[in-house]
Amino acid sequence: IESSICQARATVMIYDDGTKKWLPAGTGPQTFSRVQIYHNPTNNAFRIVGRKMQTDQQVCLTSFDTLFVRQTL
Repeated sequence: IESSICQARATVMIYDDGTKKWLPAGTGPQTFSRVQIYHNPTNNAFRIVGRKMQTDQQVCLTSFDTLFVRQTL
C-alpha cells in the first residue's frame, strides 16, 4: 500500500525547451499546488503528485525512475 511520506505547497513549473523558460503547469490562474511524495514499500517505488489546491486539478504526476535533467536559466 502506497502512503504519502511528505507534502509541500509549491508552484509547479514545467521547462519549455523551445523558449528556454519555466512555465506554470496546468491551466487557469497561477495558484499554489499541493505536491506530495508517495512511497510504495512493496516494490520500493516513489512517485510525485501535484494538485492545484483550489481546483484539485492534477498538474504533476511522475515516478522516480524518470530521468531528470537539470535546466539552467
